[in-house]
Amino acid sequence: MKNTLRIVYVVIFLILFMCLALFYNFFAAKKEYKNVNINVKKGTTFTQIYEDLKLNYGIIDRIYLKLNGGNIKLKVGTYKFNGKFSKYEIIKKIKNSETNGVKLTIPEGFTSKQLFARMEALELGTTEEINKVLSEVDFPYPHENNNFEGYFYPETYIFSENVTTKQVIRTILDEFLKKFPPEKYPDKKKFYDDLKLASIVEAEVPDEVDKPKVAGIFLKRLEIGMKLESDATLKYELGRQATRNDLKSQNTAYNSYKVKGLPPTPIGNPPIETVKAVLNAQKTDDLFFFTYKGKTYYSKTHEEHLKKRRESGQLK
Repeated sequence: MKNTLRIVYVVIFLILFMCLALFYNFFAAKKEYKNVNINVKKGTTFTQIYEDLKLNYGIIDRIYLKLNGGNIKLKVGTYKFNGKFSKYEIIKKIKNSETNGVKLTIPEGFTSKQLFARMEALELGTTEEINKVLSEVDFPYPHENNNFEGYFYPETYIFSENVTTKQVIRTILDEFLKKFPPEKYPDKKKFYDDLKLASIVEAEVPDEVDKPKVAGIFLKRLEIGMKLESDATLKYELGRQATRNDLKSQNTAYNSYKVKGLPPTPIGNPPIETVKAVLNAQKTDDLFFFTYKGKTYYSKTHEEHLKKRRESGQLK
């Protein structure tokens, strides 16, 4: 009986000791950091943050995060750690979104003109400074006349307050190269054409499901020598919505109602998903499409196309 009690006491002591050790490790034990910056991007998890801070993701950490709402939505930003922090303090800092730095968000389909205006507003560089940096950039993909449209990868970037324009541009272009390693695309001209088409698809349809089919329609038009007839290409050059009169009268390489083939450059900066939609375009017998109130309609003939436009209410 005494031996049994002794064993029970030892087990209870060990459990208490382990609990105290885990509690101390999470709340009391502190690790020192000297100006360590952790960049939280879209999709970053606490596990990744722990790895970056060289911390062990233990039982108490999992339990605490579970009890505090499970998957806490992390705010994108740069979190600076300077001094001694416990795991609890680290989680609290990130949970409370105590970020540092300048946040630059490039939405999907954003144009270089829009990007430059946003950078200027954030004091990350003037258009003149940006163009000067771009003129000196060594870049493996086609970019005639210093035009880097299509290569400013859409993402949220965090920069320190003393960052240079050159560092900002280099970071954005490097993100593109991570997504599209040059060695993976040896035919640079074909890739550039695919990027042009992806930028048009991105501007034409919002739903990911429709993008491979719309890409297939555009590719079929190119194959049979038909004009692309995309309002988005002329809108890009004009900087506003193209009117019916614009589409009929504007003699420019970006008016795909008058000129066959792809425009001279991409018309925006598409994400990797849209580029993949072009690379894996769906083969289709359809030649026409339009999007109305969030839904995309497809047709094989122009007559069918007009009929669906009238039936949907898009064409009065």
